[in-house]
Order: sequence, then structure tokens, then C-alpha cells
Amino acid sequence: MHKEFEFIDLFTARKARGIIFTGEKITEEHVKKFNSCRIPVLVVDQEHEGLNCPVIVFDNYQAGYDVVKLLISRGHRDIGFISCPSEDKHAGFLRQKGYRDALSDHGILFNEALLQYAEFTMKSGYRAMEKMLKDFGNIPSVVFGATDNIAIGAMKFLHRKKYSVPEDISVFGFDNIPVASKLIPSLSSVELDHYECGTFAADFLFQLTDPPFSGGIKKVIFRHRIIIRESCL
Repeated sequence: MHKEFEFIDLFTARKARGIIFTGEKITEEHVKKFNSCRIPVLVVDQEHEGLNCPVIVFDNYQAGYDVVKLLISRGHRDIGFISCPSEDKHAGFLRQKGYRDALSDHGILFNEALLQYAEFTMKSGYRAMEKMLKDFGNIPSVVFGATDNIAIGAMKFLHRKKYSVPEDISVFGFDNIPVASKLIPSLSSVELDHYECGTFAADFLFQLTDPPFSGGIKKVIFRHRIIIRESCL
């Protein structure tokens, strides 16, 4: 975090036209730093109620909700979810909230054993999948990982235990990283168009730094796309 602040000070001192920030989380210290910055700041993929600068985010809540709604429409009821840490508002809290609200809205009781937590790694996803099966006492019909790396780790554990994907259990990821389509079976996932978001962010920053732009836009939300591949029945 201190390295981030050093770069912000450096860009400010060298009179950069603006800053696009894409860090993993926004703390109170970030808020103070950005709000006092003498050049425009645009925050991408994170937000905080105390920020005075514009933010660009993906609708992680709706994406999580839409995946679970789709899984329910395909007949799944025991739906496991491996969440990122809830301290990460977008990848953690909001994707998990979408999962839980979709279950509730479709009359499916939430089961604590089917919600596990992992960091952003395959190894952590592997351990979370192992714990889910132990806590649940059975194998769910599908597991939804809050990131593709988590989902791939879960698949690795299932493979080690001789479970077949998707015949025994379906697996769903999030982020549509390049390797997702190349796995065997290929991984179903949620695509967030980071290229389009990055292009928009750069254009928007130029607007912020070019008078007579008067501001007014505080938040821009990008949509998502659900991609069904071989890992999900």
C-alpha cells in the first residue's frame, strides 16, 4: 500500500494529467489520499462510500445472482459457493451476496456447509473444496468459485478424489481467464470485459482533465457475460 502512495506522490509531483487506480481494495487511507490528490483520480473495479472521485465497477452482485439463477433453472439445488474474503467488496462480498440472494429468491434454504472461503489461488480453492465436502457430508451438484483460479483448484481436488466433472459435479468459475477455455473439461465462467473497461477509463480520464468538463458522473457500471462450457450441466 505504501508503494502505491509513493507512486501517487510521484505522479502528482511530475504533474501527470491524472491517475487510474486499479488496486485490490480501497482503505480509509486510500480515501484520504485520493480525496486530497491535486490531480484527477479515477478508481476502477473498487469503490468506497467516502471517495469523492469517480469509480468504474462491474456489477459483481448481479453476476453472482445471474449464475445461481441459471444453475437453478438447470435443476441444481445443492449449490456450493467458494467465496473470496468478504473484505474484498466486489470479488468477495458482492459475488457472495448475489449467490445467497438468488438462493433465497428461489426458495432454496442457505446451507452454511456449502459456503466456504478461499484466497485468490488454486491451492486455496483446492482446500476449500476439500472442506466443503467434509462439512456437507456429501457432494453438491455444482460448485461456483468466486474466481476461475478458485474453481480450477476445486476441480483439481475433485479430480484427485476421482469425481468426474461435470457428470458427478458441475463447476463454475468467474473472470474467464484465458486458460478457462483450454482446460479439460473447459471451465464455464463469467466474463468481465476488462479491455472495454480500460478503454473507457482512459477516455473518461481525458474528459476529467480537459476543461470545460464539469463532472457530475460519479459511478459507471459495466455489465457481464455468462459463458457456458463443458464443466457445467
